Amino acid sequence: MNLRNGNIGFGLVGIGMSGGFMAKELNYVEGAELVGVCSRNETEVRRFARTHQAKHWFTDYRHLAEHDDVDVVIVSAPTGLHAEMTIAASNAGKHALVEKPLETTLERADEMIAVCRSNQTKLGVVFQMRFGVVARTLKEAVESGRLGRVFLSDAVDKSSRSTAYYSSAAWRGTKALEGGGCLMTQSIHIIDLLQYLMGPARSVMGRVATRYHNIEVEDTATAVITFTNGAMGIIESTSSVRTALKSRIELHGELGTVVANAQYDQFLLWDIKGDEGRVEVAPNLEFTDIDDPWAYPQTRHRVQLQDMVDAIREDRDPVLTGEDARVSLAIISAIYDSSRLGKEVFLDSYRPKPPIV
Repeated sequence: MNLRNGNIGFGLVGIGMSGGFMAKELNYVEGAELVGVCSRNETEVRRFARTHQAKHWFTDYRHLAEHDDVDVVIVSAPTGLHAEMTIAASNAGKHALVEKPLETTLERADEMIAVCRSNQTKLGVVFQMRFGVVARTLKEAVESGRLGRVFLSDAVDKSSRSTAYYSSAAWRGTKALEGGGCLMTQSIHIIDLLQYLMGPARSVMGRVATRYHNIEVEDTATAVITFTNGAMGIIESTSSVRTALKSRIELHGELGTVVANAQYDQFLLWDIKGDEGRVEVAPNLEFTDIDDPWAYPQTRHRVQLQDMVDAIREDRDPVLTGEDARVSLAIISAIYDSSRLGKEVFLDSYRPKPPIV
């Protein structure tokens, strides 16, 4: 802990879109202080440090992780760098809060988790949609039985990313540093929410393709998902539609149907027998969405930042751990394999392997 003022000192690696969100939201977190920032571009990182009143700036993430003022390293760098940065932080005795996805592969994700557990440092992962009213209300509806037995559950995410978006950074759209396309970078949020609501996935049958953009990874994907509780569902993802549409989670149970958008935290439909007035359905909700990845609600990031502060002070795990974040990565990895193999893939073989003793 930063002993000079009693605050938890945060060091931020990566000053792009998600890094900017984090730096801004830290201003609203009790007991937190942005003490350092890191980017390879010295001119930009010095400017960013001045803008956000960070005391220290670095061009090497290892130097940030080793600094005495830093208690938590926020990893907002390209996905394919998450493991090395998180492991460096953990080996320096620092906790880590990592932007989703956890990493590009399950092997690298498992290494991150194992090192942090071995070093007894905390590992949290940013999935901000889990922390809104929609997620909380849907979780309660499923677990309490309000919907009855849920037999069909869908996650639909039809976004639009321009050529300028993919050319804005050299790592975007690359297999090595992004790991995947629309499933991995955009739709992983609602895939995470779907499995959080429905429980473990049993199998997937997926198809991925690059239909529109000149990138190494998919921009169009579909999958049939089956859960261990017997429910089925569809995952539909793209970054290529001409007009972006609001993403949605749809749950269909014996007693009714609910449809919600977790990004903007709004309900589109709540029709459950005997429970019709429980939530406020957004009136006149526009079906289309904005075509700007910067312009979405950011305040739920502060919930996870505050949780990391509280987890350190209470000596507990963050609410959403590396193990939690691994689940959606496993589902997406299975969809990629299913598409490549042309057959149904079962999630049992994607579970974490027991440690070697």
